[in-house]
Amino acid sequence: MQDSSFVAGPPLQLVMQWIDEMWAQECAPPTFDTQEENYEDIVEELLSFEDQQDFQLLEPLRTRQRKSYEGESRFLTPRPVIALHPSSPLNNRLKRCTVSVRLLDVYGSPLDCHEQTHLYGPHGKETLMSVPHSRTPPISVKIAGKCDLSALRLGFIVEYETDDGYCGQAHLMSNEVQLARKQCPTKSRTSSRASRVNMLQRNIKCE
Repeated sequence: MQDSSFVAGPPLQLVMQWIDEMWAQECAPPTFDTQEENYEDIVEELLSFEDQQDFQLLEPLRTRQRKSYEGESRFLTPRPVIALHPSSPLNNRLKRCTVSVRLLDVYGSPLDCHEQTHLYGPHGKETLMSVPHSRTPPISVKIAGKCDLSALRLGFIVEYETDDGYCGQAHLMSNEVQLARKQCPTKSRTSSRASRVNMLQRNIKCE
């Protein structure tokens, strides 16, 4: 006689098939729609470079800057300093604060990873803010001559922690900077050679 307490379930083969299907769905790569949604989330986060009330760039950058070519050491001027705004509620509450620099296009969107390599400095692209002074030291960064852009902005990512353990992040954006290209040395050599030829011709005429 069959035990009435036993409840018949689906065959073992169907259960194993269902497990395989669920595992395949879990391991499957994300669809195009999912990738597009993730990309939009990332873009929305990156586009948040805008003026913040808590921190400020003390001085605007010079609107015209030179790229740093091989053998040169041309830093962006004035060297940017990020400071805590005097009216910020974070005053006397900061425990630590770091500032990192990024390259943005003229509209404030971060450049891709390859373009970011054109921004560099002797101490890297991240600095610590002096909490007692509520500002960073001047940040020494330069833009490599290989950068193809003629205009851009700097973005500053401020990450901080308060005395009560709260961690926050703020984004700052510099003014637009025009990048001047290095003058072609062949032109100067050609002009100097031409001037020497003219001088020789004048000397010959005088003789």
